[in-house]
Amino acid sequence: MVLKSFTHIGRQSYSKVFSHGYVQSVVAAGQTTQVPTNTPLSSFGKHASNRHGRPQTAQFHSSVHNASSLSDAPGRAAHGSADVIGIYNETLVPYFEAWQQAQAKGKTWKQYQFAKRIGWEENSILPDEKRNEVVDLGPRADVLLNRGGLDRAVTTSAVDDIKQSQDKAAEAEAVAKVNEAIANEIIQIQQSAASRDQLQTFAASASQEKDLGKPSVDNGRSTTPSSVSPVGTADHTAQSTPVSDVTAASYVQETESEVLSEQIGKLHETESYSQIPPIFESMLARGLRPSVKAYNALLASAIHLPIAKHQVVSKALDVYSDMRQRMVAPDTAFYTTLIQLLSRRALDVFAMKNALDEKRLRFNGSAGEGNFLFASNEAEYNILAEDDALSNAVRIFTISTSSPKTFLYSAEAYRLLITACAFNGQVEDMIHAYSHMESCKVQPIASTFPPMIEAFAKSGDLGNAVECYNEYKSLAIADDAGQSVIIDRKDNDVYAAVVKAYSMCGKVDAGHRFLERIVDSFADVTEYRKERLEAVQDTVVLNALIEDSLSAGNFSGALRVAEERSLTPSMRSEAMSRICTTAADHGDVNFATKAYQYLSSTPEGTPRAASSMLALHIRKGNLDIAADYWALLNASSRFDTSFIEPTTIYATALIRKGHVDEGLMQARKGFGRIRASAGVATLSSEVAEEIDEAIEFIGAFLAKSGFTPSANASMNFLWAMIENGGLVSPVAEQMLAGLGPEDITSLSWQDMTLALQVEAGLLGNRKVSHDSAHSTRFTHLFDIVISSGAPLDERTVDLIEKALGALSHERPDLISKWQNRRQLPTEQAYHQPAFTPQTTPAVSSIGSFADSYDPYAAATDYRGSTLIAEELEIRRNSTGLNEALMRFRNIRRAGRHPRYIVYSKLISAAAKEGRTNLIHDIIGMARHDMPFLPQYSIVRHGWSSVLDAMVGACLTLGRRTLAEQYHQEMLEMGTAPTANTFGLYITTLKESTKTFDEASEAVAIFGRAIAEGVKPSSFLYNALIGKLGKARRIDDCLRYFQEMRAAGIRPTSVTYGTVVNALCRVSDDRFAEELFDEMESMPNYKPRPAPYNSLMQYFLTTKRDSQKVLSYHDRMQSKNIHPTMHTYKLLIDTYATLEPINLAAAEGVLDTIRASGQRPEAVHYASLIHAKGCALHDMAGARRIFNEVLAGGEIRPQACLYQALFESMVANHCVSQTEEVLDSMSANRVEMTPYIANTLIHGWATENMIAKSKAVYDSVSMEKREPSTYESMTRAFLTAEDRDGALATVHEMLSRGYPPAVASKILELVGHGQRVGSVVLSELIA
Repeated sequence: MVLKSFTHIGRQSYSKVFSHGYVQSVVAAGQTTQVPTNTPLSSFGKHASNRHGRPQTAQFHSSVHNASSLSDAPGRAAHGSADVIGIYNETLVPYFEAWQQAQAKGKTWKQYQFAKRIGWEENSILPDEKRNEVVDLGPRADVLLNRGGLDRAVTTSAVDDIKQSQDKAAEAEAVAKVNEAIANEIIQIQQSAASRDQLQTFAASASQEKDLGKPSVDNGRSTTPSSVSPVGTADHTAQSTPVSDVTAASYVQETESEVLSEQIGKLHETESYSQIPPIFESMLARGLRPSVKAYNALLASAIHLPIAKHQVVSKALDVYSDMRQRMVAPDTAFYTTLIQLLSRRALDVFAMKNALDEKRLRFNGSAGEGNFLFASNEAEYNILAEDDALSNAVRIFTISTSSPKTFLYSAEAYRLLITACAFNGQVEDMIHAYSHMESCKVQPIASTFPPMIEAFAKSGDLGNAVECYNEYKSLAIADDAGQSVIIDRKDNDVYAAVVKAYSMCGKVDAGHRFLERIVDSFADVTEYRKERLEAVQDTVVLNALIEDSLSAGNFSGALRVAEERSLTPSMRSEAMSRICTTAADHGDVNFATKAYQYLSSTPEGTPRAASSMLALHIRKGNLDIAADYWALLNASSRFDTSFIEPTTIYATALIRKGHVDEGLMQARKGFGRIRASAGVATLSSEVAEEIDEAIEFIGAFLAKSGFTPSANASMNFLWAMIENGGLVSPVAEQMLAGLGPEDITSLSWQDMTLALQVEAGLLGNRKVSHDSAHSTRFTHLFDIVISSGAPLDERTVDLIEKALGALSHERPDLISKWQNRRQLPTEQAYHQPAFTPQTTPAVSSIGSFADSYDPYAAATDYRGSTLIAEELEIRRNSTGLNEALMRFRNIRRAGRHPRYIVYSKLISAAAKEGRTNLIHDIIGMARHDMPFLPQYSIVRHGWSSVLDAMVGACLTLGRRTLAEQYHQEMLEMGTAPTANTFGLYITTLKESTKTFDEASEAVAIFGRAIAEGVKPSSFLYNALIGKLGKARRIDDCLRYFQEMRAAGIRPTSVTYGTVVNALCRVSDDRFAEELFDEMESMPNYKPRPAPYNSLMQYFLTTKRDSQKVLSYHDRMQSKNIHPTMHTYKLLIDTYATLEPINLAAAEGVLDTIRASGQRPEAVHYASLIHAKGCALHDMAGARRIFNEVLAGGEIRPQACLYQALFESMVANHCVSQTEEVLDSMSANRVEMTPYIANTLIHGWATENMIAKSKAVYDSVSMEKREPSTYESMTRAFLTAEDRDGALATVHEMLSRGYPPAVASKILELVGHGQRVGSVVLSELIA
């Protein structure tokens, strides 16, 4: 025990509160023998006695005090605190009274030395310097059985002092009081002896065992238990001291505590955490004080036992609080565990708050921006905001480091605490922890430094940030020299932190110079130089440059860094994902879309970015675009709890647009996948609660929007609740409210049973008021079920009976019906038995029955199906579709349904009209009317046609990802789409994928069709040949053309036209004309204008032969083929641009168009403008035609008109006037096209104004740039002698995935010839 300068005074007060002290005679003579109950340290005395097991004041007995020491007491006491003086005030009064009496009599007072009659040894109890607490060297037999159990300050040894006192009067008074006190306490001991016999017996046996093992020696003679006399009075104190049963109990408690603590420690070592709390609790119940080792084990059990994560910290703090209350000093292990736990909790809180902030930004609630989607998120955020784990960690760390004892923590404990302080901006606490780590000479973990550097930078202290880096640098240098001074090097992370610190403090250039120095330092590195340099650049660019730009909202700068800096593919994807996510969360559609285009199209690689893009477009109201991202997310195999918010907002977005049924269906499917991914039971319950909240949110949104879901959608959502573990009462009541009599009649038996269960449950449990709506609905459902005679399960029966009990006063007739049904179950079941097909033993009969049986034939309306099909064939427009839908709904209202093919035709017709919502409604009704039953061949075949129509409809509407889902459903069914549907896959390739090599994609699709067992059709071959022709792959065109013929598939006029067009593209006019002649001679030839237009355009643009153009026009007319608008345009171009120019004939074409009952279109006027401006260089005439067309009002402003005018301006060197026309184009809401941009880029480049060329180039988004756009910009840069700009443009072009035939033309401009691929790409990057 550490005593301050007032030890000689403090000793007297300590002796009053310890149970068995040896108190000086002077003190004993001046006060009573009982310890006052209000003594501040009385309770501490009891605890200390119990802890050490032997007299605590024995360590003070050997001190010899004289008058000088006493005279110095006031001076020493003056150095103590006022609180300490106040505590000991009452104790000092009798001491000073006795001292004054001695001084008055002229005698020198001195410390009395007591006779050592109980075997006291000077070395029996010593202070332990290591633990700073008293160490017991072992029990002594004479002390064990002769220590008094009296809770008083004066014992028999004090009586001996009184007898030798020179003050007789004081002696007599003290003896009388002592005797009285002894007599009273002996009586109390004897009264309680009966209840403590067992405890004393155990104490005696334990004492004897230890004494036998090691006898005590007192002044050279052995003392055994047999030599000790029993308890006596004060007259016998010269021979023995009284026996104390309290002390015996104290020793027993100490022994038990040691045994149990050792047992708890072993459980801790074996990680048997669940057994620790019961044993610990039993210790407290017996009044035992646990050791530090026991508390360490209890703390470990509180951390590792499977309790809620947020409860771990509170349990650990409870352990610490109990430890403090019982005055057990924590050791280093306890402090380390507790500080690490609190620091980890602080880091978790920081991460969870950031995640919630991200959710709040991405998924706005119904209250608008800045609000959480779910109320639970807001409550959780408020709880986290009040979390004090870090403040507790700092406070406990401060307490431990402020104590005299030195606690040496692990490097991990320091790292966690410093990182938590850094993340939360507590710089002073961070510095304190790091300083203590340095003073203890603990090797730091390298990951400690990056958060510290960033924390200094956030506070604006760049100097300390750099100093922190210098500290790490010196440690790293020492580590390179072989000294183990740092753990787990993180050089790249530290570099990134320094660069970011410079940027945060406004020293961007300094950060770049620092990075350059780091890169230059690798010049002399030979081992793994490339890999190490890539790692440095990846980390610094991603975590510093890009991260800082994103934090500042500079998305263009972040995107530019990600594009221009050299990054590995994985890091580039990660960078683009971060840029896309952050830009999308902040509402920047442009940069989010640009960044997303760099990401992989597979859903596994971009779920977070796709989720952000989904939320962005939903916030912007772009539901069609959002649907594509939802389909991408839906295709992901990892559909965890992070998808609850996307599922909810997508469902509500569909509802907002009026697609209620689709929204509720998608919600059910999404929640089902999320729940299936949870797996663990405890996790599943948490997920179910989150899904319940989402269901409640959707229900509230639906009620607020005023939309009423259909019967099928309502039941779908009720099933979603049932699948999630139970009904959400308000939403369930809302779903039932929309069910009318007709809706109930249209329900399947399973849905009807569920509706009856829900309604009966709501009424029986009295969760809704018994209004007429609920009663009527229940009655209608009840009547249908009763009349059907179908058997009901026990749960349904129980719910019905509860509901009938609730309605007994209102509808007693229902009870009568129910009783009649219960009495005659077999007769009612007999009248309407469920149909069950009867099988025979013959295998062939079974197979033929399964192949021919249609389970839905009884409810199929064949006549109505024929009428609907005829309506769709006769009138292929919206009117015909609406008439067909009317008939379709009438059939369903009657409780029947049409044939499978009718659903297919309706879906295809709806797709052609662009009615996306309608096709989903139709497929939903088909699933309800005719659920898929794989055991029946007719059902499989019928559903194959329905799903094939859905694939084609999705492709027609541009929903390619959704088409893939239905395609996959067909494959799982054991079938595949038709050849024509695969042809749609090819024809709809434009702008559907990231790659623009449509020819290769088309070949891959064709190969997939063959692999899935599809027999090619002429339409599929035509689509394939068309894509190959556009890519100028003429050899492949001709190969598939011959393959088509060899397969016995007759080429159609479309096939010939496609091949002719392909030959024209490669300037093989001889073969093209041969095939054209063959086409006209075919017996199945159906005249079409397309082949004629192809040859006319070829001889117009390539051969520049007006006679050939006009000859093919004449052949076209001879076949009675009506010219198309494109044909008229070709004629205008021929007359106006080919020699001999005949402008009057060109203008006469417009009259011909009008004479045919049609109106000239913008492209025809554009041809005239181009002819005037470019061919005749009549800029005024071109401008006049342009102005007349716009002023006439018949033709709306279109891009082709502006393109023709811009081409005329560039050709006549009027580029400066284009800016005025550009403003007019924007005012008329005409979008910039790549071809207009090409003209303007070239025009400004000829004027040596490359900046304006680049501005025009940037005005076209990357996804809309054509190969010609890249070619124009590359030529512009080369004209301005900016080769770096040209290479950057070519680099972007190569990333678009154009076919080699297209890319090589642009590569030739920069001198790379025909080499296309990774070699050229790597050269350009270098």
